[in-house]
Amino acid sequence: MMLGGWLMNLKMIVNDFLAIYETETGERVVNAQELHEMLFTSTHYNDWFHRNIISIGFIEGRDFYSFLSKTNEINDGKSSQQYILTLDTAKHVAMIQRNEMGMKIRQYFIDFEKKLTPMSIEDLIIMQAKSVKEVKERQSLLEQQNKVLLEKQMTLQHRVDHIDKIDTIGDLQQRLNKMIQKYAVQNGVSFPQGWKDFRNAFNTAFRTNLQRRVENYKLKHRLKQLSMPQYLSLVNRLEDAIRVADKMLNSANTKLRYKKLEH
Repeated sequence: MMLGGWLMNLKMIVNDFLAIYETETGERVVNAQELHEMLFTSTHYNDWFHRNIISIGFIEGRDFYSFLSKTNEINDGKSSQQYILTLDTAKHVAMIQRNEMGMKIRQYFIDFEKKLTPMSIEDLIIMQAKSVKEVKERQSLLEQQNKVLLEKQMTLQHRVDHIDKIDTIGDLQQRLNKMIQKYAVQNGVSFPQGWKDFRNAFNTAFRTNLQRRVENYKLKHRLKQLSMPQYLSLVNRLEDAIRVADKMLNSANTKLRYKKLEH
């Protein structure tokens, strides 16, 4: 079937490896001579075309088309007959070459057609499921970030409500006593247990033994009684003690707020 004089207007739609064209009717085709050149075969083009297209039984007008080329470098610009192959024909021809390049070209055609194939309903469902999963994962991450932010906000609010407004009243010894008392109330423990927790926290923070240091100080200075705040004041450690008590109160208050939120 001859597509007579100059009527074959081909539009190149891809040329990543081998040019693929589109005809005026929307059919995707390959230039037979360009395919022959890419296959790197030693057989002359006319012989190759007859052996791989005509002799096999491909039908002109269905599997391949012929047309006149307006320019041709070989015959000094004179028109010549050219052939285009449908993609199915080109895939078959590439496969029967039985070499690495032939298989590579065939796969190139297959990959090109996959890109043009609309997604099936099953593929769309899978894609949607993946999108939903990604949204849930992002939501979970945001919830965790919000939880951390909430904890920081509660910590700041606690320091404003329970330290700056109340425990600054009086000297540092009185302030420390009030902080330990408040800690005991918040945690439902006795006042002595609150001081015990404070000593443990102080010892951990500064790698010391606060009770032993108090006893040694009493022996050295022959004192019968010496409270913990008094000792800390005498050794200039009250500010360190206030910081430890602040952290204890902050931790206790955060736990209490989380319990309220859970209920």
